[in-house]
Amino acid sequence: MLDCRRIESALALRGEDRFRKTPLHFPASMNRRGWRTAQIYLKLELFQRTGSFKVRGATTKILSLSEKERAAGIVAASAGNHAQGVALAAASVGAQATIVMPEFAPLTKREATENYGADVVLHGATFDEACAHAQELCDTDGGTFVHAFDDEIVMAGQGTIALEILDDLPDVEAIICPVGGGGLISGIATAIKAKRPATKIIGVQAKGADSAVASFHAGQRLPSEHAETIADGIKVQHVGELCFDIIHRLVDEMVTVDDTQICNAMLMMDEHAHICAEPAGATALAALMSGQVRPPAGPCVVVVSGGNLDTFEKTRYIRRALVEQKRHLSVRLRLIDRRGSKPREMARLFTLLGVHEMNVLDIAYRRDSANVPLGQVEIELLLETRGAAHARAITDALQKAGYELV
Repeated sequence: MLDCRRIESALALRGEDRFRKTPLHFPASMNRRGWRTAQIYLKLELFQRTGSFKVRGATTKILSLSEKERAAGIVAASAGNHAQGVALAAASVGAQATIVMPEFAPLTKREATENYGADVVLHGATFDEACAHAQELCDTDGGTFVHAFDDEIVMAGQGTIALEILDDLPDVEAIICPVGGGGLISGIATAIKAKRPATKIIGVQAKGADSAVASFHAGQRLPSEHAETIADGIKVQHVGELCFDIIHRLVDEMVTVDDTQICNAMLMMDEHAHICAEPAGATALAALMSGQVRPPAGPCVVVVSGGNLDTFEKTRYIRRALVEQKRHLSVRLRLIDRRGSKPREMARLFTLLGVHEMNVLDIAYRRDSANVPLGQVEIELLLETRGAAHARAITDALQKAGYELV
């Protein structure tokens, strides 16, 4: 039975430098911009060893194993963060780890897992398929399986986050937490409800993988039909059995956010908290920004669960948020294409853009496409704006100036 005493025992491992106490950060710029009457703190687990909270639970579990269990080899399944935590913890006790990762697992997470000394096996399109294969490996080849979330000792390790929050912010009114299989929120809820029952625990999942949310509202464990989201760290089809029992009893609220809302939260943290969260790590903030969760009057902690993200993915998701907020505006228009006329037309166009203080990020010309009339050239501009109102102003100005917007 998971209880607060087991979580307090797991916290002792921090003193052995098995994992770190992570900072509780109050980003003033972000609070002024988004929640003028609230107090939003970020629990920065992306500064944890291996770049995510997962090392807490993995270390607690592996150190609880007998020498015989370690000698048999450690086997786990993960989309990447649990993989790194298990690999590091196993290496610290001289055990060999084999991690089964889905074929979609990000390259940076796969390479980091191997660099910590684990053997990586790619199998399946989803975490659940990878997990089933990992259990098959244990059955056929031997090994000790370390589940990513549905294990009380793993949950106890994750719950140490709650004790750190209470140390730094004893009057916390709400904790908002990303949810995949449920191990993180189960550990946090167990510790908080034992120490400060009035604190609300709110879980957030991606809409594309919402098993825990659907199960919470239905009162019974349900799968996600099709787990699909950019938040690979919480992309699971089934909330854990043990986790669901704790979520059902102790969690106050469960909501979902979509991938675009996650991108917006990543941009907010990048610009106003100066941190780079992975999509799963941004889901809790996304719930606040989108209005799915209303901030309390008092202190509120958002758990930023990880920051393992490659540069290509970060760029893609940040650009999506910029487009969504109309800060990147794509405009296509047509000009007369006659010898000598285009320089004058381009000068007129760029003068108009200059008047409205538009920054041109990219420009492309098309005159040979079948849908472009002869004698005309189609120009596509990527403009940097100050937001939706600025974007509307330039499109209105272009139309009033006689430009045909495509």
